[in-house]
Amino acid sequence: MNPAAVTVHLLLTAGITMFCMEPILLLISLLCAVVFFVMRNGGREVGFHIAAIGIPVLFAFINPLWNQHGTTVLFFINQRAYTAEALFYGVVAGVRLAAVIYWFRCFSDLMTSEKLFYLFRHLSPKLALIFSMSIRNLTLLRQQMRKIRLSQRAIGLYREGHLIDDIRAELRIFSILVTWALENGILTANSMSARGYGIGKRSSFTYFRWHTGDIVLLAATVFLAATVIAGIAAGVMDWQYYPVCEPAARRLPYYGVLAASGLLAALPLIHEGKEKWTWKRLRLEI
Repeated sequence: MNPAAVTVHLLLTAGITMFCMEPILLLISLLCAVVFFVMRNGGREVGFHIAAIGIPVLFAFINPLWNQHGTTVLFFINQRAYTAEALFYGVVAGVRLAAVIYWFRCFSDLMTSEKLFYLFRHLSPKLALIFSMSIRNLTLLRQQMRKIRLSQRAIGLYREGHLIDDIRAELRIFSILVTWALENGILTANSMSARGYGIGKRSSFTYFRWHTGDIVLLAATVFLAATVIAGIAAGVMDWQYYPVCEPAARRLPYYGVLAASGLLAALPLIHEGKEKWTWKRLRLEI
């Protein structure tokens, strides 16, 4: 699909998730983001799932330690009250952060360097190049760190089970990785200079045209996002966490905004599911 329509959808969905504290809306956003990520990547990235899903647990444990607001005291730690309201607020904040991380991870998986350059080529070609290279280097650095760690283990310099040796090994790996990144940056700059980058107007390898599906996605995204933002601005989704938890008024506008946000977050799932079903149907007809 057209990168502009996909970018508008993902950024609006992540932005609404980022600036809202309604628990049900955040939970729906997180579930849709997780399902979409799994649909595209399968059973891989188990470590990423564990780290992201562990964020609400971490926030639930940490937030009540310095936030003593709330009236329902569960227990005391060093004469500091551990309240249920602070615990619940930490869980909601953790769910929000995990959902945002998943949406931006989906964005980084979908938006290749060519798509990013297509988006920003009129605004600033140099900015588009820097942004696309930054996204690409995240994957390269992760792959290179894995290679360095495996090579260190192979020559016997990475001994597990000992805290001091683990710290030294990680520092050594970090030093090697930084050196490799600097050298790779110099080689990339020299290669671009030798190929004449910046002399003339750069053309795009892929030209993305607008199709009916892109226009439908963009229109549905704008309409649903405007509905949700208007509801949030009007206070329809306001929750009170302190001193006691009071949910938003369960009226018709509340359910309307909740349905709009759920449909907005589910648009990628609908499209991905349709594509998978079409592919399976075409294979069965062969």
